[in-house]
Amino acid sequence: MSSLTSFILLFSLLPYTPLAQDQPAHRRFEYKYSFKGPHVTLPDGTVPFWDKYGDAIASPDEVRLVPSLRHHSGSIWTKQNASFTHWELEVSFRIAGHGRQGAEGLAVWYTKEQGRSGTVYGSADFWDGIGIIFDTNDKDLKENNPAILIVGNNGKLNYDHESDGSSQALDSCIKNFRNTIRPFRAKITYYQRTLRVSVFKGMSPSDDAFELCAEVQNMIIPSSGYFGISAATGILADDHDVLSFLTYSLSRTWEESLTSQIPDSEREKFEKEFEDFQKEMEKNMEDFQKQHPKADEDAFESDNQRELDMVLAGQNRVLEELRVLKGRLKMTVEEQKRYRDFLKDSALNETTTVKKENVSV
Repeated sequence: MSSLTSFILLFSLLPYTPLAQDQPAHRRFEYKYSFKGPHVTLPDGTVPFWDKYGDAIASPDEVRLVPSLRHHSGSIWTKQNASFTHWELEVSFRIAGHGRQGAEGLAVWYTKEQGRSGTVYGSADFWDGIGIIFDTNDKDLKENNPAILIVGNNGKLNYDHESDGSSQALDSCIKNFRNTIRPFRAKITYYQRTLRVSVFKGMSPSDDAFELCAEVQNMIIPSSGYFGISAATGILADDHDVLSFLTYSLSRTWEESLTSQIPDSEREKFEKEFEDFQKEMEKNMEDFQKQHPKADEDAFESDNQRELDMVLAGQNRVLEELRVLKGRLKMTVEEQKRYRDFLKDSALNETTTVKKENVSV
């Protein structure tokens, strides 16, 4: 084997590290596609900008997609479809139960239409988009659960429950996210046709310490879609709680961001309004100067005069404090003098009494 071939083989075995140009330059929080405790719900119990389906119950701190009851399911979906090309999700959830095996699992969705309710972890089958599956039930008895799978669908495939979706998974990893001490955190990033799923390192002191779990490159998804998260139980039951679902739009440059692009007609309108505002402000300043002519500068104190006044005021305060201290010292001296006289009189009286007693004897 030649040295060049050996180098190429060695280089291919190295882990992939994204280049600087692969990283998004801007990350914008999208509040209409997010929720987070302790303010998940409004006073009427609804989640702003989200729809609940099935057995999902929302509280101020979290959304319980499905309780620990058998054969239940629930989901929550954004009301508006997202039109930004690149995005990133940070999801924090908790799956907990008393059984050795998990009930069914949970799934995070980005689909062309809302999945609402169905047979795939509480969402509809034959979806058009992607699903990130957090499977806790080992149906195929291969002991490869809990697992995180990336499953794509063009709206024509039936999900393979018998193989736990492994036959359709584009990439996956095994990670224990059930019955964890702290809520499990996952980051899902779609940028420049690459989908990455990263999970938080639970023992790291850093709040942004994520490690790569699964990745799919050259992945094409619908240009607009709905975000959702769903869960289901089978013959076993677990609680499936979502504590936060945070969505960010990504862009390589500021000009790429759809929110930063203003139509020419709108830009011309804003520029004209700004010019009119400047002219009106200048006119108001001229009118104010005419109505309030500038007074004689000699009538105002200079900076040196103001500084001398401040020094004089400080010295006056010091003198006042010394005057008060002098009065207190005078009172202390008088009190000591009275006490000394009292002790002197007491000593004289005691000497006189002793002498009288000796004469009597």
